[in-house]
Amino acid sequence: MDWKFRVAAVAASVAVAACASVVGSTESSVQIRTNPDQARCELKGYDYSASVQTPAEVTIPHSAAPVTVSCLAPGFRTTTYTLDAKGDGWIWGNSAFMLATGGIAVLGALVDESRGAGRAYADQVQYDLTPDTARMVRARNRSGDVDLHLQAR
Repeated sequence: MDWKFRVAAVAASVAVAACASVVGSTESSVQIRTNPDQARCELKGYDYSASVQTPAEVTIPHSAAPVTVSCLAPGFRTTTYTLDAKGDGWIWGNSAFMLATGGIAVLGALVDESRGAGRAYADQVQYDLTPDTARMVRARNRSGDVDLHLQAR
C-alpha cells in the first residue's frame, strides 16, 4: 500500500504542476494613458514589440517583462518608462505544492516561469510626458557673455 501512496502523490504533483499556467493567464491587458493624450508609444520587451497611440489597450505576454515604454507627443520630450510584471497569487500555489511534495513540483515552477505565468502587469498605467521647454545656455564670445535660449525640435 505504501507504493500506491507514493505513486498517487507523484501523479498528483504532476497533475498540479504548473498550476499558474493552468489556472492563471500568461498575458495581461494593459490600458496605457499619457498626459497629454494622443502620444505615440513604442513598447519593447523580450520577443515583443508594439506601437500605439494613447489612450490604448494592449495585450502583453508576461514573458516579455520588463517592457520599455517610450512615448512622444508634439511639444514634449521622448519619455521612457519600464513596465514590469509583478508576481500574482497563483505563484504561491507552486510554492505550496513544492513544500507539500518535498520539491517534486519544482517542474511546475519552472514551466510557469518560462511561460510568464504567476505574474501580471498593472491593469492601467498613466505616464506623464516631460514638456520640451527652452533651455538657457551661457556662451562666451569675444565681447563677453551671451545668454542663448535653445529649443529642441
